[in-house]
Amino acid sequence: MSGLTTYETAYLVGGRGRAALVAFIALAADGRLDVAYGRQRVKVARDEATDRIETAALALVPESGLTVAEFIEQVAATEPVKALNAAVVAKGLLRPLRWFSPAYRELVAHPGTGLHRVAVLGVPGIEDERLRDVLEHPRPEVPKVARHKSVTDNTTDGTIGPNQNSFYGP
Repeated sequence: MSGLTTYETAYLVGGRGRAALVAFIALAADGRLDVAYGRQRVKVARDEATDRIETAALALVPESGLTVAEFIEQVAATEPVKALNAAVVAKGLLRPLRWFSPAYRELVAHPGTGLHRVAVLGVPGIEDERLRDVLEHPRPEVPKVARHKSVTDNTTDGTIGPNQNSFYGP
């Protein structure tokens, strides 16, 4: 559908989370984000941005990196992504029930290719198998384990040792 940016298309079809997903794919696909596939973490490789959403997304990533899930969640909460609502409403395309919108039905019927396909279909529309796998099979959160308090047996001061009721008693 003409007149919509890729991010507006993503917002129209899938909301803020879909727009954040498109930003992640755009940045990862052209090498601006380094993705550690095994650990599912991202770091900034190049801080070149072509859009306000991408600028905000790159600014979120600390030097230590973020998990993919944290990155997408934080990008979805940025002001440029929230502003997509006003842009789509201004074009008269956003309705309370999106599937009744002719624009929505046209987009779903003809998802297109590349980022536009990701904007319409979400994770199933990602052509890069490794990126799609990261999003389809997220790593579980590492459980928080309480620190173990070690118990030491101190036998030199006589607190632990033979007593009258033991086998080794006097």
